[in-house]
Amino acid sequence: MTRRRWVTHLHGKSLKIASRPLAVTSNHRKRQAISSTSHQEDNEAAVTARSGHKTFAAFSAPHYPSLWVIGLLWSLGRWMGIFLSSYLVNDLTGSPFLVQIVGAAFFAPMFLTGVLGGVISDRLDRRRTLLTVVTLVIPASVLMATFNLFDSVEVWMVYPYMLVIGIGNMADMTSRRPLVYDIVGPSRLTNALALEALAMTSGALLGSIAGGSMISLLGIGQGFVLVSALYMVSLVLLLRVPAPGVKKRAGPIPNVLQDLRTTLATVPRNAALVSILGVTILMNAFYFPFTPMVPVFADQLDVSAFGAGLLAGAPAIGSIGATFLIARGLPITRGHGYVGGTTLAMAFLGVFAAASWYPMALVALMIAGLGHAGFATMQSALVMTTATDEMRGRALGVMSMCIGILPFAMLSLGAAAELLGPSVGVISGVVIGLTLMAIWTRLRPESYRQP
Repeated sequence: MTRRRWVTHLHGKSLKIASRPLAVTSNHRKRQAISSTSHQEDNEAAVTARSGHKTFAAFSAPHYPSLWVIGLLWSLGRWMGIFLSSYLVNDLTGSPFLVQIVGAAFFAPMFLTGVLGGVISDRLDRRRTLLTVVTLVIPASVLMATFNLFDSVEVWMVYPYMLVIGIGNMADMTSRRPLVYDIVGPSRLTNALALEALAMTSGALLGSIAGGSMISLLGIGQGFVLVSALYMVSLVLLLRVPAPGVKKRAGPIPNVLQDLRTTLATVPRNAALVSILGVTILMNAFYFPFTPMVPVFADQLDVSAFGAGLLAGAPAIGSIGATFLIARGLPITRGHGYVGGTTLAMAFLGVFAAASWYPMALVALMIAGLGHAGFATMQSALVMTTATDEMRGRALGVMSMCIGILPFAMLSLGAAAELLGPSVGVISGVVIGLTLMAIWTRLRPESYRQP
């Protein structure tokens, strides 16, 4: 009996001894996995370091340079198209309200279909979505060029054209930006989005200046020809970018309505996301609506088409410098860059509207562009990092819908400009915007506390 217990005891011991190497092996595997992950991160950091400079770290990701150039070309085409269309309507009508409808038509797709665009982004191949959209934008631009070249353009034609360009802008926001995340990964996201902001602001600068130059030198029809060419080149580049192997959520297209309901129910429960989107609404309600009205201010300041183009591109000049600092790793949090940038942009927009001297107006918009860079760089990064992987495209879709407040804000500013004058209309909006920003950030401190 004793011997049997002893043997059993020994056997139990042997089992315990045998079980220890298994536990050790399991722990060893965990350590190996952690070590492997760490090694992978080290390799990624090494690749980033070898990219030549941390300012351009995201360019070391395969295919991101092509995707960045596509974004630059789309931004060039987009802002050149907006400037040409605004200038054309102002030249044909002289009405600030009709000029503002140009911007309202451009941003209308974001409000009407922004969330749907996000669902499509999460459901379908993002690259294929972009290809579909650009093949719609190209013929629309060719038609506008043709009507202008043969001097048969009418004011009403501008507005459907802006709707098509606006659909392209929505696809850029909801499909191309998540594609950037798919390609560069989370570790280089802030750098990539700073470079994205650089492309966007460079496009706004060069597009506006190119539009003004084309009108002065060749004519507005040739300007639309150049817009068509920019989109054609982007189509060729997009065909060379492979779709990343990102797993899409299973499910048929008929579930899109359910996805929309889920999105609208989920977003309000994310306090940080709601706080961020509130700032987006205020920036788009009280800063961006002035954009189509730049030719109207240029008329007041008595400058040429080229001077108007330079004035329209002035915010981008300031944004480019600030974007380089952010890309290099400016020691500010995303939240402070986002909220501080919004406040700075609004304040100096007021200075621009009050200016009666062209150089002062130009400098004021450049400084406003510094703030715009902080807002634009951090906006998408904050939305993408506060959303889950499966909701990322839809969160950007909701953001696009918030941006979609612009058509209403532009129409309101246009009506105010007709009644009170452009300067008083813009300054009134700035005062309201800054007041609401102070209230919102006081009530929702998550907006500036994001790391």
